[in-house]
Amino acid sequence: MTQIFKKGAAQRIDKSKDAQLTQHDLYRTPKNIDAAHLNSEFWSIYEQTGQQFKRTLWIVVRKTFIPAGVYQLFALTAQISIPMCVMKLLQALESGRSGDVNNIVYVIAIFLLAIINGVCTQRYQFLSYQSGILLRTALTCAIYEKSLNLSPKGRMGLTNGSITNLVATDTQKLFEVMHEAHQIWSCPVAIVVVVVLMLIIIGPSCLVGAAFLVGLVPLSKKVTHHMVNIRKKRVAVADDRIQIISAMLQDIKITKLNNYEDRFEARVLEARRREMAFIRKEQALWGCTLIIVVSTPVIASFATYATFVLVSSENM
Repeated sequence: MTQIFKKGAAQRIDKSKDAQLTQHDLYRTPKNIDAAHLNSEFWSIYEQTGQQFKRTLWIVVRKTFIPAGVYQLFALTAQISIPMCVMKLLQALESGRSGDVNNIVYVIAIFLLAIINGVCTQRYQFLSYQSGILLRTALTCAIYEKSLNLSPKGRMGLTNGSITNLVATDTQKLFEVMHEAHQIWSCPVAIVVVVVLMLIIIGPSCLVGAAFLVGLVPLSKKVTHHMVNIRKKRVAVADDRIQIISAMLQDIKITKLNNYEDRFEARVLEARRREMAFIRKEQALWGCTLIIVVSTPVIASFATYATFVLVSSENM
């Protein structure tokens, strides 16, 4: 039990002020992900790079993002190597060489590769999430600081809704990108390696499954593009809704004195209704994307093995 849980449990007995949990009982945030530290580091790098925004983001996250890619490479290598060791072990057992010393080597290799795969995968996820946290924290602080220091002329056309969406939505999307960014190179590498290995093992039949995978890329791209367009419309509606709420709260005295509550409520509900319509469409397309992601490997495997069996009766 940690110190926080111990003190929290003791509060049921000791009701004194000294027994209450305070902010000093919380674990201190590591300095490298502290908001104030990241904010100063972001602006320092931003000035050093000549106000190049993309390069600044890369410098902020590269200390954790690059090691995450290395761990992803090790995990991918282990994932591909395990089936090869299993295949060699099965071939040795089927040929009657059950007492061969190499079989023990294959078993130990499978065990070690499974451990390497698990450790590297978890480490990759941890570093990827850490990269996302660094990016989201630095950008959130930078957006707030920039918006507070803008002149009246600089605030022209900038609404509270747009700032809120930048902090709540855009930074979260960058956080999610950090977790999935290494899939850009690891997925094609895995597909190419697996196709080459299957081409060696089962022959040209595997090209049917590979063609199916490649053929679904334009469909996935079209669905994703449509989903992005819907998201842009949803964000615009969300900006309007937040702007209406902000205007009502800023002039709450006028709202109360003139009995404008019902009008503001109607406007907010109408904006929320339009926003929910876009959310339903976006989630429906997201569901279609998940169906494609889940079903594609199954269908590709089925097509590969079905072709392998049908091309020759000896493959039965």
